Amino acid sequence: MKNYTKNLFVAGILASTLFSSCEKENNTPTPDDGINGTELANFLNANNPISVESESATGWAKPSWAVDADYSGTDVDITNAETLTGNITSDLTLSANSVHFLKGGVHVKAGVTLTIEEGVKIVDPDEAGVSYLMIEQDAKIIAQGTAQNMIVFTTENASSIGAPGSWGGIIINGHAPINNGDESGRAVPEVAGDGIWYGGNQPTDNSGILEYVRLEFGGNQITADKEHNGFTFNGVGSGTIVRNLQAHKGADDGFEWFGGTVNAENLVSTDNGDDSFDWTEGWVGTATNLYGENVTQGDRGLEGDNNQANNAMEPFSFPTLKNITLINQGASNSQGLKLREGTKVKIENIVVQGYPTGVSIEHDITLTHVHASYFPENGKEAENSFIISDIKVLESTTPIEYKESR
Repeated sequence: MKNYTKNLFVAGILASTLFSSCEKENNTPTPDDGINGTELANFLNANNPISVESESATGWAKPSWAVDADYSGTDVDITNAETLTGNITSDLTLSANSVHFLKGGVHVKAGVTLTIEEGVKIVDPDEAGVSYLMIEQDAKIIAQGTAQNMIVFTTENASSIGAPGSWGGIIINGHAPINNGDESGRAVPEVAGDGIWYGGNQPTDNSGILEYVRLEFGGNQITADKEHNGFTFNGVGSGTIVRNLQAHKGADDGFEWFGGTVNAENLVSTDNGDDSFDWTEGWVGTATNLYGENVTQGDRGLEGDNNQANNAMEPFSFPTLKNITLINQGASNSQGLKLREGTKVKIENIVVQGYPTGVSIEHDITLTHVHASYFPENGKEAENSFIISDIKVLESTTPIEYKESR
């Protein structure tokens, strides 16, 4: 989910001169200075530097603790359920294997820690209102399930009436840098209130721990053109631990990063309505072991952006992604990877299967990153700011394409 109507501090001017006119040592012609996007896209399509036929690409297999993409949802005995609602203003622990209703927007306030022990079930009630859990800046969530006894967020009577968009998701707001902030480096989350911000100048900020947590049926619609995600990381810092998580059958993205420096490992996105994995606003973390699969709904396996208002805004989105599998079982008519709006990226070991277009790289600034990484000027080293290595694209009509800004 993207929202570009938040408070922006837009700085920087889009570069107008892109490349020199030298020839490469391999005699591949270099685009002239000031080349337009159409010519640059044509050049990269003709001299495609990214091979999508790696024999050694293996991706990452879905782990045993994750449910299948066609899983119908987790029914929970709510007989003795307690209720979470409003603001959490003092430290709170949800005891192992307990059940709780999540009613409305529940905010963990600054200075407060919410601890969720293994096996806890948190349920969106079958009633009016939009439920979500927000961790504000300077608050923490310590949610530690186990592979055998995961923490599950779901909806009432999930396997019989559960549907994508039944509730919101988990939103974490940190103090790490973003490229979409005001003069103080901060922006307002899409689900906001007075004094709620994300972003700043603390790259090692710590918002807690998420481990062995599954979210089902998230992605509730906020307005006509905005929806919640499953897991939303807003300016989250590298001191936060994120691993062994699953977003399942939501209405929007499974995982989305709005800037920040947080790292992640072992993430599963199954049958979510938009992108399995999505980033924007200058995210620079590392994500290792990603699995995305769609069977009934979905758009892109992975969508990466820098900044829509200014594709050259710094800090650039520049994540490192390792060991990825993206599978489309006919639910999507889109791309496995959509990399655009000036993002940089390093991707290692990825398998993309079943998308009409395997990889789509779009917008002039994004294309300049590709060119500078693969076709450096004579005597200069490559920038290594946009590298996709060890990739295999299967069952795609268009394995890879380069497209200019529109």
